[in-house]
Amino acid sequence: MAPQTRGLHKGACYALFPQVKTVRPPAVPAPVARELVHRAQAHNVLPTKLTRHDDTNFTVSARLSHRHRLFMTEDGRYTASFVLEAIRQTTLLVSHTELGVPLGHHFVMWDMGHHLDAELPPLGPASEGLTLDVEVTDLRRRGAVPSAVALEMTIRAAGRAVGTGSIRFNITSPAAYTRIRGSLPTSGDPDLAAALPAPVDPLTVHHTRVCDVVLAASDRPGRWQLRADPANTLLFDRVNDHIPAMVLVEAAQQATGLTAPRGRFVSSSSRMNFSRYVELDQPCWIEAHEDTTEDGTPSVRVTGHQNEQLAFVIEFADTAAR
Repeated sequence: MAPQTRGLHKGACYALFPQVKTVRPPAVPAPVARELVHRAQAHNVLPTKLTRHDDTNFTVSARLSHRHRLFMTEDGRYTASFVLEAIRQTTLLVSHTELGVPLGHHFVMWDMGHHLDAELPPLGPASEGLTLDVEVTDLRRRGAVPSAVALEMTIRAAGRAVGTGSIRFNITSPAAYTRIRGSLPTSGDPDLAAALPAPVDPLTVHHTRVCDVVLAASDRPGRWQLRADPANTLLFDRVNDHIPAMVLVEAAQQATGLTAPRGRFVSSSSRMNFSRYVELDQPCWIEAHEDTTEDGTPSVRVTGHQNEQLAFVIEFADTAAR
């Protein structure tokens, strides 16, 4: 175990470098109601405004996040997690306010991805937020409530298009969700979480807090055990009955960094598929391999298996070593 990780206990979340100064954030608009984007804490809410154009086209304004350690690199640039979380929260906001999805219904995500043609502007006093132009490309209903939705998004920063995003998901009622879960829990209980294995050295995954490390070493190279601390409110903004998808995205980013030849990869595109829930109380094994996309772009492909079944595939591509 690295010296920085000795004597840790579940829930430990301290900074390795508390003397590092943070940049004073710019003033930002107030976020939308946190319930509409399934967040418990207001500072984790990104959208600030929704504008309706017609039944299938909307624009969502989102603020740049300055408090979330997982959204920014040490040198002040935004990670893929920030873009993907903006896409996810935009999806929830549009679904609840414009597509008729009741609060309390469950979103079952299947696919999500993004592509940036330009780097997002760094955080500063004059920083503007993002706008996401949303188009509903597929909408299926069960009665009055959507049951399956696909969205495409154009991402804009400082008034110009910088990239795209996409997401596909199903929607289930609380009763249907209970049937899907079967004998598995449907309400979060922190006691369900397995004991956390020792983390990899935080510095190797470009973090300064041990609780933000979501990988533990295994007995072979290129393979890690997922470790996710429910007490870390940046990973678990609210109590969950399974590992949130964005925790899996963070695990894939950390695995990508450990796999990259020169250490730090900043992804400009991603694509991911989620095929089953990852449970809190069972080991999940993460593997990463260097790969190339269909057009030959270098990438890292990350898979997660639980109980010997594939749970997700996440690929980060078109990356630049830092």
